Amino acid sequence: MLNMVVLDTLNQEDNNISSILKKAYVRRELPIKSLAVVYELLPLLQRAKEHMEKCNVFIASFSRITQEYLDISQSLRRKKENVFIIFVVNNKTDISFCVRPSVRPAGILFIPLDELKVYQTIKEIYMEYMRIISREKQPVFTIKCGGEYFSIDTEDISFFEGKGKKIAVKTRGQEILFYSNFSAILEQLPDWFIRCHKGYVVNTKQIVQASFTSMNLTLKDKCTIPISRTYRDDIKVLLNGKGV
Repeated sequence: MLNMVVLDTLNQEDNNISSILKKAYVRRELPIKSLAVVYELLPLLQRAKEHMEKCNVFIASFSRITQEYLDISQSLRRKKENVFIIFVVNNKTDISFCVRPSVRPAGILFIPLDELKVYQTIKEIYMEYMRIISREKQPVFTIKCGGEYFSIDTEDISFFEGKGKKIAVKTRGQEILFYSNFSAILEQLPDWFIRCHKGYVVNTKQIVQASFTSMNLTLKDKCTIPISRTYRDDIKVLLNGKGV
């Protein structure tokens, strides 16, 4: 999922970028995990570490490109090689000033904004983000069971299931029970693990079929797990990008 920071200095415009993304976030129409919106550059600079720590998408709208906007974009690029930067400008803006190797914007959107174009851009960014993290070294998930510690490749995990006060992690051919909760588990897991039900967290890479009629997911190991209405829209948005 995408963690977005939006600097919208054009928020007085009709159909501005922050209002489009807020609506999509509330309605769960785009794969947005978190959305932070500021309307002036100074508050963003004052809280840059807080805003930018988990950011993987930075969107800035402005009527005139100044060095300050470039500085924050260049600083973010140096710290996060794979961050996606989008500029929202009017059609009179000289974009050659911001299209440079030290910034490398993933997209440029023009005022007046086309909502469908915004949605398409975010979906393409999400698909590219998933391709990037899938090529990275796969993290391991470490659990404590009794007096022993187990390290499991996240690629091998199909899903987690709540069983009373314990959590069961299901992998290829085994199940391990341990004490934890889903909030703590998700903090340790990569972004392709999400809640699909109050009692389940699923590895979306393992999904081969989703039925929103019978409300369940079929995984590569032939297991079937439920989808709840609470998480249905999140699953739809994620799988839309995967073509499942």
